[in-house]
Amino acid sequence: MRPLTLAQAAQMAGGTCSGSGLVTNVTLDSRQATEGSLFVALRGEKVDGHQFVADVLNLGGFAMVRRDTVKLPGIIEVDDPLKGLQNLARAYLRQYDLPIVAVTGSNGKTTTKDMITRVLHERFEVHSSAKNYNNELGLPLTVLGLDDTHQALVVEMGMRGIGQIRELTEICPPKIAVITNVGPVHLEILKSMENIAQAKAEIIEALPPNGLAVLNGDDPWVRRIAGLTQAQALFYGQNPDNDLVISELEIDRWGRASFCVEGLGVSGRIALNVPGRHNVWNASAALIVGLKSGVPFAACAAALADVQLTGMRLETIELKNGALILNDAYNASPASMRAALDTVAALNRTGEKIAILGDMLELGPISEDAHREIGAYAASCCSKLLFVGRWAEVYRAGAGRGEVFSSVEELLENLPTLNGGDLALIKASRGLRLERVVERLKEGD
Repeated sequence: MRPLTLAQAAQMAGGTCSGSGLVTNVTLDSRQATEGSLFVALRGEKVDGHQFVADVLNLGGFAMVRRDTVKLPGIIEVDDPLKGLQNLARAYLRQYDLPIVAVTGSNGKTTTKDMITRVLHERFEVHSSAKNYNNELGLPLTVLGLDDTHQALVVEMGMRGIGQIRELTEICPPKIAVITNVGPVHLEILKSMENIAQAKAEIIEALPPNGLAVLNGDDPWVRRIAGLTQAQALFYGQNPDNDLVISELEIDRWGRASFCVEGLGVSGRIALNVPGRHNVWNASAALIVGLKSGVPFAACAAALADVQLTGMRLETIELKNGALILNDAYNASPASMRAALDTVAALNRTGEKIAILGDMLELGPISEDAHREIGAYAASCCSKLLFVGRWAEVYRAGAGRGEVFSSVEELLENLPTLNGGDLALIKASRGLRLERVVERLKEGD
């Protein structure tokens, strides 16, 4: 972060301050505060950050608080600390003149963000969202992590309702926007695919006329909303009418894809170092962003062969005995479940293929049908099935077989031992925290 005086930070946040000093970083966690930290005191469901303000001040930090709640030096008072944080990020970003790439989609946002970051790193010093900092809290923190060494910014934008991406683009206006796909997620809130598409379209509606929309041309919902942008739109995918056409897709014994691309003045083959057929589309989006940002094709291809993904996205873990774990426990939807199971099916293993699957949350009216269908799909890909959570019995009904567990704790007490040559996929929505299964399986190595 470029250091700000307390008075500058207060003005940017739309507040007033008492005291003085130099703000060198911003945090939402008082435990991470150090001298120079600006702690934003937010009220959570269980804890109000205002109770930790004195601790931060004693460390030599500062705090942004609601008006008339704390009267101590080193304080920025605002009407709403969340709005203050967002105002601060918005004003801070105006100090920089650099390309901003924003990524959204029902699946693949974080992976595509990671791939774009790696490709652009061939030409720029890139700052990007940590982990999956893609909401009204994480995005401002990402922006405030910019410093004078950075030449490009890549962010992820998520949503759970209409209007949320629009608010994020007002904090961090993109010059390039990517939509990876539009699928049935958050249906419990958004109710229809039309509403999901509308919510995703907000990212390209925010583009300036000289901006660029990079769109999955194989996704009919993405095609449907493409006309809502005033910017140039470029499509990628296998359909021959795309601007960048994918062909000759092959999967190796580790589930890693290689493929040919043609269009936008380039032609050649790309090999990925991460598993998953679906990553071909994510990589193609990153390729277009790289090419349009001045990164040569050869450099883009080399970067895509050297990507390090954020954890728990088809993370490959090989145990000492030769068993393989695919840790895809970060989140789940019907589309991402199918993609992960496709990866399992493509892998050449000598032992059992085991799927350990938990609930897909926020699917609303399609929940039962979706879990039944994924259960059947898992049965076609895997020899052993373990289902956990509220929808475990529905999974098993679709599969026609499998073990069911009502809780992750019960599952942890009954995990199978992985033998050499076995492959285990672990996947569920974030609420189940199924990475606990991964850690337990690793303990048995």
